[in-house]
Amino acid sequence: MGNTETLQWATDYKVHYCIPLWLRDAQIQLASARPLPRIAAHYDIRSDPIAIVCFGPSLRETWEKLREFKYIMSCSGSHRFLLEREIIPTWHVAVDPQPKNTVRLIGPPHEDVEYLISSTCHPDVFDHLEGFNVKLWHVFSNEVDALRTLPPEEWALMGGPDVGLRSLVIARFFGFREFHVFGMDGCYGVNGTHAGEHPNTGNLQLGRPCELDGRTYYTTRAMMMCAKALHHELDSLKDVTATFYGEGLIQASMKSYVPNPPQESMIGFVKPHLISATYCELNRQLHRENLAYGVGGEKHADTVLKLAKLLKTKDILDYGCGKGRLGTAIPWHIQEYDPAVLGKEESPKPADLVVCTDVLEHIEPDKLILVLEDLRRCVRQLGYFTIHMGPAQKLLADGRNTHLIQRDKTWWAEQLQGFFEVGKIIQKGVELYVVVGPRTRKQKRVFTSVVPELEAVFEPALLEG
Repeated sequence: MGNTETLQWATDYKVHYCIPLWLRDAQIQLASARPLPRIAAHYDIRSDPIAIVCFGPSLRETWEKLREFKYIMSCSGSHRFLLEREIIPTWHVAVDPQPKNTVRLIGPPHEDVEYLISSTCHPDVFDHLEGFNVKLWHVFSNEVDALRTLPPEEWALMGGPDVGLRSLVIARFFGFREFHVFGMDGCYGVNGTHAGEHPNTGNLQLGRPCELDGRTYYTTRAMMMCAKALHHELDSLKDVTATFYGEGLIQASMKSYVPNPPQESMIGFVKPHLISATYCELNRQLHRENLAYGVGGEKHADTVLKLAKLLKTKDILDYGCGKGRLGTAIPWHIQEYDPAVLGKEESPKPADLVVCTDVLEHIEPDKLILVLEDLRRCVRQLGYFTIHMGPAQKLLADGRNTHLIQRDKTWWAEQLQGFFEVGKIIQKGVELYVVVGPRTRKQKRVFTSVVPELEAVFEPALLEG
């Protein structure tokens, strides 16, 4: 078996996702549009153990013990492997975005299995399972486009870089705390790469030696990095106990595993709605009926252009753009976002300069924290906000003043400081002019460096106020 390169357990190797990220995100959008039920959290703790079954070669020697378990979660080719031995999984998990791999590994679907299919999977996988019990879920990724693609109010689950590690998180999400893990080896066996037929079977020659505790295992960079990620995932699942069956690289690594749980951990994330459906429709109605509503952006163009020059950037986001008048006054294309404007409601990408003028006072009070959190996500270098502290002249159709939040400078400063480095707050009459920056160390340096020059950006008349 073999490649001459020896992999070092202590070394982190760079590995690549198996398809382009734009294609993954396109598959997420297609899957999310399907009328499928979504997974739901099980908040009560289950006392029963669960068997989590991967498709590593050790499964050949350990599968008989699975007959003892009431709950079984399969992944990869273990679904077909178990059904051939008349063991019916309770759940089957799929994440792989490549169509041929996943469809072949699942094999013929079974009516008694609940299929937990990630939105990253290819449409062919969903077509293969049509008519069977399928639940959709999302893989949490901190990448910008992945967060933007994630539908609101649907679960995205944490987890490591392969389906076995994701299955651990799903099992805890379903309330289990006692895990029995089969076929999670992280290496090749003597007679094959997996417990049965696999699209990658026959690639034994690609195996690279890796020595751990005096024994040599044959693996790949990707498999070894998944094996190393296991300890981190178990730390995140701090109330879980896990027993590993068989002999392999992962099982060997568990002998020296010492839990180091973080103070806080999260296994799932729900992207919130930033505006209620009722309030969104009220704003859309106001936009339709009042041509002068949402047109104030243009008056900030001079300030925005000066800030862009200071930052040496043309990357601008108008967050809460209304009718887009700021964009018409900027001599290059800018990004626009407004959940109440059709065609502008898609979650925005982060930008060097985020402009949010005459917006925050319009936010529903119970959504303000969520909007500020989203603004924090978007602000790469600098945010320029204006906030009106008093009532507006316009009313919503339900009789409410369009300024839902009417609070003073001290209150607004406290809210903003919870999410940003606040560089400047200037009050002129009932309006606040605010410049903020990110808190992350790398981005904060850029913001801090321009703070002394900010006063020169604003008109003298504004500073006098």
